[in-house]
Amino acid sequence: MPSKNNCALLSGKRRLSYQKALLCTAVMGLSCTLSSSALADNENVSAANSSTTSNWSGYVSATATTNVYGQSEPSSYQSISGNGRIGYRDSWGSIRLSVGGEVETHHDQSYYYDTFLEYRTPVKSFNSDWSLIGSAGVFLPTSHTSQENKLQAAPRVAGYLFYRPNNVWNFYISPRFRYNAYKYEIGRQGEHFVEHQIDILADATWQFTDNWYLDVSGSYGMAKKFNSSRYDNLFTASQEIGWEFSPSWIVAAGHNNSGGFYDPERGSSHGFEIYDKRSSVFYLSITKYL
Repeated sequence: MPSKNNCALLSGKRRLSYQKALLCTAVMGLSCTLSSSALADNENVSAANSSTTSNWSGYVSATATTNVYGQSEPSSYQSISGNGRIGYRDSWGSIRLSVGGEVETHHDQSYYYDTFLEYRTPVKSFNSDWSLIGSAGVFLPTSHTSQENKLQAAPRVAGYLFYRPNNVWNFYISPRFRYNAYKYEIGRQGEHFVEHQIDILADATWQFTDNWYLDVSGSYGMAKKFNSSRYDNLFTASQEIGWEFSPSWIVAAGHNNSGGFYDPERGSSHGFEIYDKRSSVFYLSITKYL
């Protein structure tokens, strides 16, 4: 059950990005739509451009995650994960490399996430409140699931439109498109792999004190499998509270849930909910920015 990390913004003397954990069960539920990648979207783009005067930036992060099931129950999930990013920027934009891995403690399993190599354009400012950044990257098959399913590469393009009216509130919306280049279109068990996915992510951050923030995000994704015209939808919702307890150090706690509006087993009246015992996870993370 891979995680997906998002980030928001801290303002003040510098704006810092932070780690958010877990898109978990939804990724697996779409037949490895994201090819076990944990790093599909791991920070508010402008943070690396404003947090330091150095050309180099990055972070390392550790996260503990659990659901509400007891350890003796089959659906129990607990994990310890680590990930990081190193980036270099100049007048032409920035290059970033994101890596990570996870140990699922309940089932005694460990695995790497897919590595993400990305280029981001320079910031295009429309005025003092609105700005835009473009992104082009590729997920490399370093995870066990991607290697087993013969994923060759997964290119992704995205855009980030930011709205920052003041130092207290920050918003962005990010559409993106990903294509999965598998060697084969069908797996060993006859499953059809996801060919491409379209996502729209929206994020809002409230900096309610100098060192504390609250972040809420949601996304809608449509995934199409090979040899199929149907798109499976996926909704996610995340809530996080974070504290910058020391310069360049952030500890955060949050909740993440994902699913669809229609569940064949439960009917259309029991669709996606903010909290669902079957799919909700809770996490605690600590991040050090370089």
